[in-house]
Amino acid sequence: MGIVGMPNIGKSSLFNILTNASVPAANYPFCTIDPSESRVQVPDARMDWLVQHVQPKNVVHAFLTVMDIAGLVRGAAKGEGLGNAFLANIAAVDGIFHLVRAFKDQGIVHVENSVDPIRDAEIIDLELRLKDADQISSLLTSKSSRTQNAQVDKDILEHVHNLLTSTSQPLANEPWTLDEARALSQLRLLSLKPTVHLVNLSEEDYLASLNSGTVPDCISKLKARNSNAVNGTEPIVIGFSGSIEGLLADMESEDERLEAIEDLKKSYGVAQVKSAVPDIVWAGYHAVGLTHYFTYGKEEVRAWTVRRGAKAPQAAAVIHSDFEKNFIAAEVMRYEDLHELGSEEAVRAAGKYMTKGKDALIGDGDIVSFRIGKKK
Repeated sequence: MGIVGMPNIGKSSLFNILTNASVPAANYPFCTIDPSESRVQVPDARMDWLVQHVQPKNVVHAFLTVMDIAGLVRGAAKGEGLGNAFLANIAAVDGIFHLVRAFKDQGIVHVENSVDPIRDAEIIDLELRLKDADQISSLLTSKSSRTQNAQVDKDILEHVHNLLTSTSQPLANEPWTLDEARALSQLRLLSLKPTVHLVNLSEEDYLASLNSGTVPDCISKLKARNSNAVNGTEPIVIGFSGSIEGLLADMESEDERLEAIEDLKKSYGVAQVKSAVPDIVWAGYHAVGLTHYFTYGKEEVRAWTVRRGAKAPQAAAVIHSDFEKNFIAAEVMRYEDLHELGSEEAVRAAGKYMTKGKDALIGDGDIVSFRIGKKK
C-alpha cells in the first residue's frame, strides 16, 4: 500500500507511526523524495490467542508492506513538483492509502494555503485520472489498438479515455462487464487501484467521533463522493488523529501508553481513547485482497499471507514452492472451533477437523497442516 496525498498533511508522520521507521517529517513540500518502504505487522487477536495458548519458541506475524510516497500537487501529471516520478511510485504499489488533512494548524503550511480535505481529494484524484488518460492516449496512438503489453480493444480504450477526461465519476463505479473488467486490469490504471481513504483529523474531532458516534462532515462527504451506486458498496473512509497516534507511538512502555490515554480522557472529558492504527492496517490488508492462515505448534506459530480465494495448493506454495507441486491434502480446523473447544484433540472429537483436497479454498484464520508427497 502506498500512502498518497498532498504535501504537509501527515503522510510521513503516519508512515512513522505505522512502521516506527525514522523517515523525515519536515514542514516543507517534497521533504520525502525517494519513497520509504517498510513492513507493518498486521494486528490479529487470533494470533495473540494462539501464541498464548501454545507458548511457541518462535512467532511470525502477517505483515503489510507500506510505502511513503512524496506529496503530489496540482499539475503533477504534467510534471509539477516532480510529479512524474511520484506517479511512477504510485504505479508500483497494489493499493493506495489516500490521505487528506482535516486539521488546522497555522504552524504547518498547506500547499494550497487553506485546509479543505474534499478539494485535496479531488486534486489527487484528478492527477491520477490525467496520468491514466495520458497512458490511454499513448495506446490509442500506437500503431495497433492492441499492444504487446495490454490486449485491450480500441473501443474500450476510447470509452475509458472519454470517462477520464470528461467526467469526475470514479472508473470503478462504471457497470463494466466481466470481460471489460479483465481487460482493464491489464492496464494497471492508477485511478482503479484499491483505495482506503484516510482523514487526518484534529484531536477534538477524532475523539468526538469516537465517543459520540458523530461522523465528521468531511468523512460523510468523502463517502458520498466515492460511493458505488452500481454495486451498492461504500468506500472505506477512516478518520484518525495523527497527533494522538504520534503521542501513543512515542510511549516506551505499555504503562506509559495507558497513562497517556488516561491523560487524554481527562483533558477532553471523554470515556474512550484508542488508536486507529489496527483499523488502518486491516483496511489496507483487505483492500489489496490479502488474508492469512495459521500454522501452529510448540516450535512456531506463524501467519501465512495469501490472496483471498487461494486454493489449498496455492496456500501451501507460500511455505515452499515444492508444496504446491507435491500437494496431497490439507488438514484444516477453523480458529473459532479451536478457540471454543480448547484443543486440537477436542476439535477432532467433535468431527470438525477436516481433510481437504486441491480444490478447497483456505479461509481467513484457518489453522492448516499440509500433507506433501515426495519431491518429483
